[in-house]
Amino acid sequence: MPAELKAQTKVQAHIALGHHANDRRMWIEMIVYSIILLVVISGYYFVQSSPFTGRTINRIFADLSMLLIGISLILSGVCYFWDFADKYIIYRKHIGLVGVCYMILHIILSVVMSAYSPFPGYYLEDKRILSFIAAVLGTIIFSGMAVISNRFAIAEIGPQLWRNLMRFGYIGFAFTLYHFGAKGMPYWLPWFMGESKSIVPSFGLIVFLFGIVVLVMRVALWISTVKKSKLA
Repeated sequence: MPAELKAQTKVQAHIALGHHANDRRMWIEMIVYSIILLVVISGYYFVQSSPFTGRTINRIFADLSMLLIGISLILSGVCYFWDFADKYIIYRKHIGLVGVCYMILHIILSVVMSAYSPFPGYYLEDKRILSFIAAVLGTIIFSGMAVISNRFAIAEIGPQLWRNLMRFGYIGFAFTLYHFGAKGMPYWLPWFMGESKSIVPSFGLIVFLFGIVVLVMRVALWISTVKKSKLA
């Protein structure tokens, strides 16, 4: 059984058992939780003595966006292999879309508050162009997923095609993770080399490593479903 189909089956099972809140309440909960995470991440930056400039705020939005989208994507795998997180699967869409909203805020701030002019000329230089293209591709994919993340789209294009399209989210995440890593690696390497004054790693590095786990989980999920399909 495809992972997405099993996850969707669990969603329907929890709804049938009444283990769900109304949609409006779920949105409110996810927004509140995201704000709590925003405060926690900001506190982490504060501990690292990072000045709270517009650039820092923009980095926090990027971290939060990647974290939320990653959680949304990894839920399918977690619920496929284990049952302890089943009650959270109904929030997968809400977590992902709130993450996309923070991604859009990050993009807006990157353009409006950019110290590099003219935009996007700075990002199209040889050493930055791949990172920029990856970010654009990731944004396009996540925007498309956001557009079809509703019951009307599922009814119009059909459940099977809808599930296939939603799998592109992992490709979009991989593109975005590459952009994330390319931008952050120059700041993370000093910590690995022991040249940083900070005892704890950058929060961006933590998010990046979590992103790797998300993709590894997807590969494990794919291997498992292939094996089961051969045995069926």
